[in-house]
Amino acid sequence: MIRLQNIHKAFGPKRVLEGFTLDVEEGETMVIIGYSGTGKSVAIKHIVGLLEPDAGEVWVDGLEVPALPRRELYKLRARIGYVFQFAALFDSFTIGDNVAMALRKQGALTEPEIRDRVAQALDLVDLPGVEHRFPAELSGGMRKRVGIARSIA
Repeated sequence: MIRLQNIHKAFGPKRVLEGFTLDVEEGETMVIIGYSGTGKSVAIKHIVGLLEPDAGEVWVDGLEVPALPRRELYKLRARIGYVFQFAALFDSFTIGDNVAMALRKQGALTEPEIRDRVAQALDLVDLPGVEHRFPAELSGGMRKRVGIARSIA
């Protein structure tokens, strides 16, 4: 379960979240939509521990996210698939390396297993065979699908 309770977050004088509350039950699919600048990405970044709230609580599967040690936070992030706006790809990495980055960091798979997982994820988003290309060689929509493949892998 994911619970954001009465979250407040400001960046300087700009208050982005004011009393934001969200509950997502296990197995439930949730979509957050809204106008630009209304805090959608900020809310997601709280869930994965990239931001800490100024006030309020963030819980995922019974764990208080802001209180997690770094190692536990990495474990939590490995269990959650999320895609950043504009795909957040590293321009100097190939598509394959972008998708494989978290898998390599986790260290649980061999390199052949990682390559297989990357190929499967790219195939799922209809981008087979682009592992050796670079982000600049892809359209914006293709780059977004690479970001989705990374979250699937």
